[in-house]
Amino acid sequence: MTEFRPPIVEEDFEAWEVFKNTDHRWVFNKLELALRQGLSAGPAATAPEKSGAYIQRPIYNLYGMGIGAKKFLYDKDSMREEMINHSLLPPGHFWCEWINGDHLSVDYSQDYKGNWHKRSVWLGVHNDESNLIRFESWKRVGLHYGPEWHSLPVDSTFLQDPRVYGFNIELIRNKIIEIHLRLGNDPLDDLPVGTEITPVWNDEKAPEGEWRGNLHKDLELYAANGQLKDVRRGYVIKRPEEL
Repeated sequence: MTEFRPPIVEEDFEAWEVFKNTDHRWVFNKLELALRQGLSAGPAATAPEKSGAYIQRPIYNLYGMGIGAKKFLYDKDSMREEMINHSLLPPGHFWCEWINGDHLSVDYSQDYKGNWHKRSVWLGVHNDESNLIRFESWKRVGLHYGPEWHSLPVDSTFLQDPRVYGFNIELIRNKIIEIHLRLGNDPLDDLPVGTEITPVWNDEKAPEGEWRGNLHKDLELYAANGQLKDVRRGYVIKRPEEL
């Protein structure tokens, strides 16, 4: 009998091809993910009921890299028509209440008994809230950060699918903003807890230090054919003893 081997999935578009005809296809829908957690959210051409800070993003984004993510302030008395008529959000996007808190990226994988465990946790810091694509740094933190898989604030029955060999979530405070049916931090698994990595962008000169380039060498692959002005070239790594 041939041993079952799950498909190798490294990118979200590959995950879509594997899981598009399953009951857990909803995890790709970021609006659905927000609504399942009780967040105030809605598609473009609808308007929030309350004034405040919101984020706009594509409902589906299989490319990643934060394409289309933008913080905006909304006033329900003066901006409702703009929201409904696509003056603020383009079609295919959604709005969601702004969440303050730590931004974590958490990988989960199975042990040989089939039990799920946290594999790695990284804490991200943005340069500023006006540019949600451009991170200032990521730091590997201990496994006590982030939720255990069984306490995720959404339905996790997708873990019963044997084709899911690992998954990644990004969350802010206690709300999940992304679920990826593939690992996300594994290229950095060799780095110890306490390591800090600094993304280097296309308009910057790389500072001195240990250099690690992108997973793919072609920089155009990280520009989304011009959809991204900020393009990551790679990382400079500082291990705990260097900080």
